[in-house]
Amino acid sequence: LLVQWLVFFFFVIGSVATTAEDDGSLSICNCDDEDSLFSYETILDSQKVGDFLIAIAYFSIPIELLYFVSRTNVPSPYNWVVCEFIAFIVLCGMTHLLAGFTYGPHWAWVMTAVTVFKMLTGIVSFLTALSLVTLLPLLLKAKVREFMLSKKTRELDREVGIIMKQTETSLHVRMLTTKIRTSLDRHTILYTTLVELSKTLGLKNCAVWIPNEIKTEMNLTHELRPRIDDENENENVSGYAGFSIPITESDVVRIKRSEEVNMLSAGSVLASMTSRGKPGPTVGIRVPMLRVCNFKGGTPEAIHMCYAILVCVLPLRQPQGWTYQELEIVKV
Repeated sequence: LLVQWLVFFFFVIGSVATTAEDDGSLSICNCDDEDSLFSYETILDSQKVGDFLIAIAYFSIPIELLYFVSRTNVPSPYNWVVCEFIAFIVLCGMTHLLAGFTYGPHWAWVMTAVTVFKMLTGIVSFLTALSLVTLLPLLLKAKVREFMLSKKTRELDREVGIIMKQTETSLHVRMLTTKIRTSLDRHTILYTTLVELSKTLGLKNCAVWIPNEIKTEMNLTHELRPRIDDENENENVSGYAGFSIPITESDVVRIKRSEEVNMLSAGSVLASMTSRGKPGPTVGIRVPMLRVCNFKGGTPEAIHMCYAILVCVLPLRQPQGWTYQELEIVKV
């Protein structure tokens, strides 16, 4: 952009000068006039000051580069390029410094030194340009490596987050198990399970369906009622809804035949009735209902009486669905 502006500036100046010369209105600078602003002496003095200022700037830049290199661990392939830049800048500064003494009477060795330093500046600048040609692929590789490292860092952060979440959920599972073991009352056990699962997984609703006595229907007996506003986490209360569905319903049959967590579709009757409307991502798993008998021998014998169904519904605002860790928690 700077080069474009410089080209545009010189183009405008050249156009104006050409037009003025064609019109005959361009006045020739009278450099011999001592009272003129652009007299010969004024121009030479300005150029001399400009050369000295450029030399001071060129001598200060290598000092800053050396300080930067000393404070940072610059990789070895880049050390040579930094040294070449320092030499190039120092030689440019020497050229301008010596050129500042050529605007008036000067010794012959000054012109010789200016010539030598200009030749050296040309050689070093040419070598620096060649070094940049070989350095650019290394810089591009370093940029790609930096991108890969950043990507790997983000992946590690996600893994650490998953591990922390697993640790937290494991703690919730242990707390849930501890609270369940403090009571043998079935209603208390089921309600504690629903509450702890809802806290751990951030559920919209969690319910238990139990078959009736004649095994013809599944009744919604325990649930955390769905929140009116998903942002309000204090709307979860225990209750008995009294809803029922046929025990032959396809999702009920599928869940009872499987020991794993089953995903329920959005059109599932079981999911819709548990969510009270359009459900979010929903899963169901069978829950063995036990009864104790045969106390002979000192250890009671536990046998399966029937299977209930535990249904867990995530909020609609959680479109990513269930993760593997969350499904494992539900199964546990």
